[in-house]
Amino acid sequence: MTQETTRGVGGTVGAFNFIRRVGFPSTPEVVSVLLTLGLLSSVLSLPLAGIGLQAALLFPLIAVVIPTIVGEALNSTMILHGDKVLNFRRLIGLETLSWFLLILALPLGATAGTAASNNALWVDGFFVVLALSLPIRFLTIASISSVPSWKKFVASALPPILSIRSLSIFGPSVGLTIVDSGLIIHGTAAVLVGIVLSAAGVSRIIRNVEHSGTPEVRDSPMTLFRVFLQHWLKSEPEPLEKRLGALGTNGTIEGSILGFTGAKGSIGCVVVSNFHPGPYRDLGSGGLPSRLKASLESSRGGIVQVPHGISNHQLNIVSQGDVQRVIEKVVAEYPVGASVRESSAMVRSVVGEAKASGQVFGNVAFLTLTLSPTDTEDLPSEVAREIEREAQARGLTTIVADAHNSLSNQTSISPGQARRLVEASVKVLDQLALSRRSPFSAGSAADPLEEFRLEDGIGPGGLSSLVVRNGSQVVAYLTIDGNNMHTGVRETILEALETIGVADGEIMTTDTHLVTGLVRSNLGYYPVGAHLDLGLLTQKVRETVQRAVASMEESTAGFSRFAIEVRVLGSETFQTITGFVGHIARRIARQFYLLEALTLAVTLAILFFP
Repeated sequence: MTQETTRGVGGTVGAFNFIRRVGFPSTPEVVSVLLTLGLLSSVLSLPLAGIGLQAALLFPLIAVVIPTIVGEALNSTMILHGDKVLNFRRLIGLETLSWFLLILALPLGATAGTAASNNALWVDGFFVVLALSLPIRFLTIASISSVPSWKKFVASALPPILSIRSLSIFGPSVGLTIVDSGLIIHGTAAVLVGIVLSAAGVSRIIRNVEHSGTPEVRDSPMTLFRVFLQHWLKSEPEPLEKRLGALGTNGTIEGSILGFTGAKGSIGCVVVSNFHPGPYRDLGSGGLPSRLKASLESSRGGIVQVPHGISNHQLNIVSQGDVQRVIEKVVAEYPVGASVRESSAMVRSVVGEAKASGQVFGNVAFLTLTLSPTDTEDLPSEVAREIEREAQARGLTTIVADAHNSLSNQTSISPGQARRLVEASVKVLDQLALSRRSPFSAGSAADPLEEFRLEDGIGPGGLSSLVVRNGSQVVAYLTIDGNNMHTGVRETILEALETIGVADGEIMTTDTHLVTGLVRSNLGYYPVGAHLDLGLLTQKVRETVQRAVASMEESTAGFSRFAIEVRVLGSETFQTITGFVGHIARRIARQFYLLEALTLAVTLAILFFP
């Protein structure tokens, strides 16, 4: 078997965690944090320098909080008006980060001033913090905002200038007589030089990123970053989809539908496709499993399962337009002639850690593959191709699901594991080719699992259950709308099903990427069962399967296949983009630290060596 790239998209966890830092709490919360930071810094410091309590309480208001709020209000309503990301709340969040060192600088300045008999040193600490905040202000606004450069410059410089002016005008009137014109002149000079250094340094950093990154990602890195943020923070995917579509390639989405019908109408179906539900969140095909489920259930009836097919990030569908085309194609190709009246019992085979189960309906073999309890990730497409060849040699057609139900750490499938999965599948096919067929009954039920959230690893598709009785054997096929399953949860659920008379079955997940990038974790999401009440989930599964068993009736099955060409974002392209984010962030960090060091040195020279 040839080796394929089966690892997930490298660099995405770090990129998601980096982008998530752009988010801030609500406006009242960030304002209260800024106010608390200023007051705490002042109260802990100024009394040491002989400043009265009233002046100590008023200083952060006139020098930090009020000019900051006024400055960012002007920025958000006038200078940066219309910017897709930098609204007032996020600008105040930036201010909180910019002023954070105040909690250290003011106490240190006041303490040092007491020791040196210089009660004005805390003022120098204030100007040092203001100067040191300039590089992060300029870099943040320059990299995130899409407004013209001169507006970015004004927006970056305005709040610090307002802070100095407010302190110089109102300082003496509130009792800060120690803040004389000499201190203001030196502080203003330090900040103005810092503005020039920061503007020039950040401009150089951005040019370097564009120069080195454009050939690598085949687009403007900063523009890609901004449209990523626009989607991430504003839920506006169109600009990003347009950019990624230009970088993508044409790919063929293929799939199979196994539908079940009873005397009362549709029982439901299982749809298995090679599309990948990525790249992340609702971008592209990230939420396709639940959307496809909802569309089929509303148009065809019954309970629909969309377990993960054998696929990887090579077939992430880029645009919502193509996602809708796929949904319409599946609905159109739904099997209307349910002519299969006999099935076999479910059989299993194990080769090493590889496990395969299978049940044949007519000549259609429904197989599920897993390595559980070994960590399992996306399987190489060669596995599906080899299984299909082996099935055809035995007069069978296959529909193969990657159960995607065991993961606790980042991993990838080895060639040996892929080979053993094929071997286990071949043993199952050998049994199915010779198996006795007989009439069967089927039933279905679902639970939206509304008790759980995307952050818990559960998507809107919830839980879907299909039960099949052949002779005395009752088996259950379960699909949970999540991205993989925490190691050991599969076994816990199967044991619970045995207690209600279900002899065997498989628990699968959809691999939905709606849950991806929402939490800080080693995977960038929580696999099903890793961050929720497992007892409640098991109870929900048991109750849903019992309802499915109660609904069982004599059934027939139908089978169809579909194929459609769409625009896809191959794993290499997306990995290049996200990998670039990682290494360019490290390069920016190094240059940023040098800029901060230069700004600090110049500020200290101006303040202390006039």
